[in-house]
Amino acid sequence: MELDDSQNSLSSSAFPTPPSFPQFSLYMSYESKPSGGGSLPAAPHQLESLYETPIPPFLSKTFDLVDDPSLDSIISWSGKGDRFVVKNRVEFSRTVLPMNFKHNNFPSFVRQLNTYVGIDFI
Repeated sequence: MELDDSQNSLSSSAFPTPPSFPQFSLYMSYESKPSGGGSLPAAPHQLESLYETPIPPFLSKTFDLVDDPSLDSIISWSGKGDRFVVKNRVEFSRTVLPMNFKHNNFPSFVRQLNTYVGIDFI
């Protein structure tokens, strides 16, 4: 992660882009059992993926902020889309952080981002 004070921006090349998840139903597969005059579907099986480790809330919230077009003047994806840039650190700390996290401390936000550097979630 780099902090460029001359442009007041934050970029993170190691910040992973969360994967897009397909729409799915809680119950996906059915088995049929013959009974008497026909076959009725048996009880559905739950998807095993529901028990996988979820994306941490901090990363999910951060992704939503970066992906929100209404905040593009404050925080947005870089041109290549592989990192994000905080364009206005003061405004980000004053309005965006307290609305989405329990603080308005920009260095604390950066510190928490650094805990995810180098971790693969995919």
